[in-house]
Amino acid sequence: MSGIRHGTSMNSESSPLPSTGTISKDIAAIWPGALLCAYLGVTTPLLAFGAGDTPWLGLGVHLVALAASVVATFGPVRPWLRRWLPLLLVLFLYAELPLLIAAAGHAAPYDSIVTGWELTLFGGQPALDWAESWPSRLLSELLHAAYLSYYPIIFSVPVLLQLQRREAELSGAVFVVMLTFILCFGTYIAFPVAGPRYLWPSPADDVGGPVRALTLFLLESQSSRGTAFPSSHVAVATTQAVLALHYFGRRGLIVALCAALLAVGAVYGGFHYLIDAIAGLAYGIAASAVGLRLAAYAKARAPT
Repeated sequence: MSGIRHGTSMNSESSPLPSTGTISKDIAAIWPGALLCAYLGVTTPLLAFGAGDTPWLGLGVHLVALAASVVATFGPVRPWLRRWLPLLLVLFLYAELPLLIAAAGHAAPYDSIVTGWELTLFGGQPALDWAESWPSRLLSELLHAAYLSYYPIIFSVPVLLQLQRREAELSGAVFVVMLTFILCFGTYIAFPVAGPRYLWPSPADDVGGPVRALTLFLLESQSSRGTAFPSSHVAVATTQAVLALHYFGRRGLIVALCAALLAVGAVYGGFHYLIDAIAGLAYGIAASAVGLRLAAYAKARAPT
């Protein structure tokens, strides 16, 4: 069987796709790039003609990102660039969200609605209550470290698949992750929520700790206001946990454990409302289910 697979790979390597000039085994890699192009294309008129006073520099950088995505997705570029560019642009996509939220015409974030949901569903505000009820330095540092694990989690499954040279599965994984991000980003544009740390001092501040301090520093320097609901941290970590279990079996449980602790830490640290974490979990599961099915369909339809 391994010989047959090897032979198929060699044949696909030499079979050009007339529409893009790329090799046929890269057809699955077009999916995440095409999704990225669609998102950037849809948000371009919002930036250009929306309610916000978008700076020319912001619009220009957006158009450059769109052009780069089109070339990397459909042009004759290196396969690794086609596979990795969508993930490499995630930081830019996140950073420009305040411009898109302003262009959508929101006068203020919708935290009052979400805090009302919290009170109705949970009888209080878990983003305040949890740290106040369990003021443990050890617990706080563990949960904040789990929250910071989000950054390596984003790239965990794609990097492992790249190291194992599982290119088709890598493309599918990147597509699922990008679908999760874009679903979250679209929600932020339509329904911006700032998050509890913009409303109240967190009881976790009283516990303190170096990991807590590092987390606050990173959020202050990189966070985009209006991106609390759903928690993209929880959504993407959930997606990566599903992908890790899907591609690596029981070895993926370590990612699932980090994702679970991350979700608790997001609320304990006062960074997200509990409903943000629950919505992030739902987004991650839904995006994984849809994305993996579409990736399997693309793989089955790819010419050999």
